[in-house]
Amino acid sequence: MRKLISLFGRAVHNWQLLGVGLFLMIVSVMSVGCSSGSSSEPRRQSLPLPTQEPTVAPSPSSTRVMPIDVLTPPPTATTTPIPDEALGLVVEIIDGNTLAVVLDGDPANLAYTVKLLGIEAPDVVSPWGAVAYETSQRMANLKVVRLVKDETDYDEDGNLLRYVYIENQMLNIVLVERGLANAQISEPDTDFETEIEEAEARAQESRLGLWSQQTPTPTLERVSEGENAAETATPNSTGAASTDELEATEESTEEPTQEPTETATPEPTTEPTSEN
Repeated sequence: MRKLISLFGRAVHNWQLLGVGLFLMIVSVMSVGCSSGSSSEPRRQSLPLPTQEPTVAPSPSSTRVMPIDVLTPPPTATTTPIPDEALGLVVEIIDGNTLAVVLDGDPANLAYTVKLLGIEAPDVVSPWGAVAYETSQRMANLKVVRLVKDETDYDEDGNLLRYVYIENQMLNIVLVERGLANAQISEPDTDFETEIEEAEARAQESRLGLWSQQTPTPTLERVSEGENAAETATPNSTGAASTDELEATEESTEEPTQEPTETATPEPTTEPTSEN
C-alpha cells in the first residue's frame, strides 16, 4: 500500500515537472516570437522609399548652344590647279585677243576668260580691232584649242594667260603675223618671245594690218553696235557675212574702199562708178 502511494506521488511529481517544463517552453517560444516580431519593424522602415519624382533629362532648350563657327570650322576655299597644258572649247570671242574657254572636264557653264599671252590687239571698236575680232571668231570660236602656260598663270584681272593652239597653229602668232596685234612681251613670260617678235617684223616689212597705214571699212553690224560693244566688252559675231556687208557698203557709198582679205592684208581696190 505504501509502495502504491509512493509511486503515485512520483507520478504526480513528474507530471508537475513536465507541466512546468511545457510552460517554460511556451513562454520561451512566445518571447522569441515577440522579440523577432519587434525587431522586423525597423527593418521594413529602413528600406529606401522614393521621396521625389524621377529626374527628367534636360530639354534641348536648356542645353548650352555653341556658335556654329565654333562647332564647325568654315570651309576653306580650294582652287583646282589648271595643268600647264589643257584642252578646252572656245565658247565666246570677247575681243581679238580674249576668249571664253570651257576646260576639258569642267561643266559647260564654267568658262575661263583667257587672254592671248605676249600680244595686244587693238580695241574691238576700232577698225583693225574689229578685223582682229572677226579673225579670232573665224579661227577659234567653237573650236577645241590647246592652252599652254608660260610662267604667269593669271593677270591682275584674273584672266588666264595662255598661248592658244588651234591644231598646229598658235593664234597668238597668227594675229601678230597678219598685222592684227602688236607683240607685247613681259617678263618672265618669254618662252615664245623670239617667234612673236619675228612675226611682228614680218608684218611690218610686208606692211600688213596695223602697219599698212590704211583703215579697213568696218562692217555695218560693227558700225551700228560699236558703242554697245564698248560697254559690254563682248562684241557680237559678224562671221563670214562681213565680206558681203563690206561689198554692200562699197556699192552704196560709190567710193573706193579697202576691204581686208582673209589674211587681213587690205589692198585698195577701185570700183567703177555706178551708172544710174
